[in-house]
Amino acid sequence: MYKKCLITAFEELKADYFVLMIEDSALAQVSEPGQFFNLSCSDGDIPRLKKPISIYDVDGSEIAFMIKKVGKGTEYLSKLKVGDSIDVLGPLGNPFPLVSGKSVLMVSGGVGYPPLVYLKKKLEDCEVISIHGGRSYDDIFLCDYPFTEDGSYGRKGLVTAHLEKIIKKHKIEVIYTCGPDSMMKAIGRKALELNIDCYLSLEEYMACGIGACYGCAVKVKADNEQGYIYKRVCKDGPVFEVKELWMEDK
Repeated sequence: MYKKCLITAFEELKADYFVLMIEDSALAQVSEPGQFFNLSCSDGDIPRLKKPISIYDVDGSEIAFMIKKVGKGTEYLSKLKVGDSIDVLGPLGNPFPLVSGKSVLMVSGGVGYPPLVYLKKKLEDCEVISIHGGRSYDDIFLCDYPFTEDGSYGRKGLVTAHLEKIIKKHKIEVIYTCGPDSMMKAIGRKALELNIDCYLSLEEYMACGIGACYGCAVKVKADNEQGYIYKRVCKDGPVFEVKELWMEDK
């Protein structure tokens, strides 16, 4: 659904992170964890493509996005103010499947953190354990097990370093993950090895957001000569079950 929405809140977080909130009751009612919106990130100048941003939270009629400034598009978004309007397309993609009464592990890296926050809010009767990793302290937000590459906060190293130990300690039954490709592949392989349900929200550049350009295609297992077919992250995902993905090494 394409709309022009009013910005109702803007909050600067640490470093280059900020939260942008828009208001639209119709869009809020149909926005689910794991889905995303394409946000207009220019006033007509380059970049002209919209920016795919995951849903961070929904509160009543308001939809929040947690964003990191990493380029011209997100720099433009960071300069918007309360009372400004923005063109949005969404909600797009398929959401995370929800479970109840399970022991759940959420693993995020970098800007993969926001969609899991909204997901946690939607899970019922679940014990949720969270792992989050980033380059340094400025990339870390509330979680049970923080990891930083430079050791400035939490444990030094990658989020996958103690993955199996954490899974066994908390008797994890379901894993949700979003973040860098290499991180999610390692988590996916461990989930397959331990026979644990695992859902990955893939991070590809979704230029159109509606499956028209095929710029975000990924390999998915299939019963054919090649053993795989291509699916579009924006249209068929971004959430995939690990069992359906073609987990090749790059």
